[in-house]
Amino acid sequence: MKIRQLVVIMGLLTGPVVAQQKTTLPGVHDYKSPDGILIGAVLSSNTSPSRYQESSIELRTTAGSVLVRASYVSDDGTHGYTIAEATWTPDSQFFVYSLENSGGHSPWHTPIQFYNRKLNKIFSLDDLVNDAVMSPHFQISAPDKITVELYFAKKRQTITLSSLTNN
Repeated sequence: MKIRQLVVIMGLLTGPVVAQQKTTLPGVHDYKSPDGILIGAVLSSNTSPSRYQESSIELRTTAGSVLVRASYVSDDGTHGYTIAEATWTPDSQFFVYSLENSGGHSPWHTPIQFYNRKLNKIFSLDDLVNDAVMSPHFQISAPDKITVELYFAKKRQTITLSSLTNN
């Protein structure tokens, strides 16, 4: 099974820019923060029998020290998540990524998670906005804004990440 390529687009004030992606090992995709200090590493599992490979995420320093990690891998390979898109905000304070269910469950819902650098913690956007994100595609704009499609509100909304976590 081929590793699903992650397409990352980061909207800056000057327009969309394709984020740099560096593959270090098969199944590992590193995203260096714009300031060059941290790396968001997406690790793809090759044990999933579904069309998606389940994923884990690590946030680490460029020297390799792991700051935080999260696994979206299930025991059976069909009840976890794959990371569909991932990128840093232009201010390097948040690493944002969307999830798709590896077994095709709840295709209307694609949770978005983000790492807050100051708090060294991963948050669920769904939980913080009390709604469900319905598309794995999102837009990032300076300094730390994300635009998503919300399921229950039935609207497209732009949210400032730092306001959600009081930074």
